[in-house]
Amino acid sequence: MDPARKALSRIRGNHYRARAVVAPHWPPPLNDLSKEQVDEINRKSDEYFANESQQKYWKNKPLSDLDNGPSCLWRFGLLLSALGIRPEDRVLDFGCGTGWTSFLLARTGAEITAMDISSQALTIAKKDATEFFSTNDLSRLRFQTFDGIKIDAPDAYFDFVITVDAFHHFPNPVEILKEFHRVLNQHGCFAFAEPGIGHSETDTAHHESEHGVLENEIDPEQLRITGRTVGFDELELVVPPIPPNIMTLPMPRARWYLRGLPWIVPHDYIRTSILSSPIGILRKGPYSSTSLHPHKLIAEIRPIANAINAKAGERFIVKASVQNKTGTVWLKTGRRDSGYVRLAAQLLSDQRHILAPDYGRAELPRDMNQNDEAVLELQLQAPAESGHYRIRLDMVDEGITWFSEKGSLAVEIDLSVR
Repeated sequence: MDPARKALSRIRGNHYRARAVVAPHWPPPLNDLSKEQVDEINRKSDEYFANESQQKYWKNKPLSDLDNGPSCLWRFGLLLSALGIRPEDRVLDFGCGTGWTSFLLARTGAEITAMDISSQALTIAKKDATEFFSTNDLSRLRFQTFDGIKIDAPDAYFDFVITVDAFHHFPNPVEILKEFHRVLNQHGCFAFAEPGIGHSETDTAHHESEHGVLENEIDPEQLRITGRTVGFDELELVVPPIPPNIMTLPMPRARWYLRGLPWIVPHDYIRTSILSSPIGILRKGPYSSTSLHPHKLIAEIRPIANAINAKAGERFIVKASVQNKTGTVWLKTGRRDSGYVRLAAQLLSDQRHILAPDYGRAELPRDMNQNDEAVLELQLQAPAESGHYRIRLDMVDEGITWFSEKGSLAVEIDLSVR
């Protein structure tokens, strides 16, 4: 057995083997411990951060552990790449510990709520935050202690809930998943980067268990089953490259791989990485990509008429067929005045100088998926002066970007005013 297959066989359960297609074997859903057990574990977790001798270790996370710290940053970066957090977003960093993930999230310009069961951990995080952030930056970062049961936030308040190396410590994961679902908006998602199968046998897990910290393992299939039970739509897993501590390629071999020989990089290493360190997203809504956090924005715009004649000051209608050419769903309704798509018109002079940058808007009839098409109408008014003009038609992701800025083609219509 080659090393890659051997590494995978040690952690892959029956439900991940090929024969599971004909003989399904599903893992049980997650379970909560009793209230007494939950309270005791949460108390131990708070005590864990009260150790004075460990203050330097907490302060320098994740690079206080040079064996595992770079991997933490690498996985966290992959998670952020999958999310596309924007400055107008609201993010709950749940189980933030002493706050290193919250500090990096705050650099996105988003509104960050750093929450943990341990008031001791948050005390350290608050102290470090005053050293690293200006007063203006601190206004986007707030700290809250979790009471172990309910998240102190209104329904549908957050756009993202994130856990990094924290969910596997939770003694009541089902109750917490229900709370995640409650505080996320209709297009929100719970994103995680967690230790997976085999973690409980590591030296790190044994060390923390000795201090009363709960050490579980995250099985993606088990988390998916539980997430769908509490109302989430689907789990999507990030497919990472092979971790550099597992494999690097000398250039002579890399050259052959780049020329097209796939067997040089064993895919069992990638499968092992997914199972041992899963990175994933549980979405509340049915869309994997929307105009709130777009991956690509490409539209095909076809005007019904390429030339229009109108009297000065006269109101007229421009009709155009628009089609979504990518997998990013165009939302009819976004959130907090951004993230919804409109057909937009700009009035140009005959020499293409912009005369009216916001000449008109037309809303979508519905959310539009890939290849969906709709005919939209713009209600416009001709300029007061006669002459030759142009109307530029473009799609706009309100509060985020014009489609033409992302490579989509705008079209123009001739307008003659008499």
